[in-house]
Amino acid sequence: MIAYNEYGDKMNPSILLLHGAGALDTFAGQYCLSTKYHLIVPHLPGAGKAAAQPYEPEMVKRDLFELIDSFHKPKIGVIGHSLGAQLAIMLVCQRSNQFSFAIFLSAWVIPNPIAVKLYCSLAAISAKLLHIGWLVRLQGQYWNLTKSQAEYMVKYSKDVTPQVYRSFFKNTLDLKSFPMYDAINVPMLAICGSGEVHYIKSSLILLGGNVHCQTITLQKTGHDFPMRKSKQLNTILNDFIMRCLLN
Repeated sequence: MIAYNEYGDKMNPSILLLHGAGALDTFAGQYCLSTKYHLIVPHLPGAGKAAAQPYEPEMVKRDLFELIDSFHKPKIGVIGHSLGAQLAIMLVCQRSNQFSFAIFLSAWVIPNPIAVKLYCSLAAISAKLLHIGWLVRLQGQYWNLTKSQAEYMVKYSKDVTPQVYRSFFKNTLDLKSFPMYDAINVPMLAICGSGEVHYIKSSLILLGGNVHCQTITLQKTGHDFPMRKSKQLNTILNDFIMRCLLN
């Protein structure tokens, strides 16, 4: 079974947290929600114990459903950031009846061929940078990670290869391939930062095409707002989750 971390009491409502590419503790600023909820953080390809594993959506989706089923709960919530948001969308599209709510942060669901080609061409350089300990450590500090979280990121980032890094972008979700999305009636929330690239902003609009998906643009924030603006985000998450669970 896929490796995962847990925070909080299993008796509380469960929330699956799907981190961004190469950043296991994307939701470090949201772990405080464990006082109310049972948080499940799988190690997705490119991070943690799966750092050396290329990202293959179908395989990861299968592993995540196996993990979800192992908790034997009628429904859980799911929150994903970036790559994790793409996975969250795929999970909800396939088994909407298993989710009480879904939150998509900085989801990229309109593949831009030029951007994909660019990111893939930089894979060798990007992977090499992830092997520089002091640089990764500095990134962890910028993201407000604890010392132990930053040191773990330094450790597993050394296992990220160009192939792994390239896989993040080669498998970018195309929402057009999931026509069932428009019919999903699960309460959904999609958020992106005002400083994000245009194709993520366009993705937000596309996700908002489902009447059950509320959209929010956070002002003066970029792609890493879950880490950099955790207090602002947590207020929004708390309000949305409570409304969903009370209904």
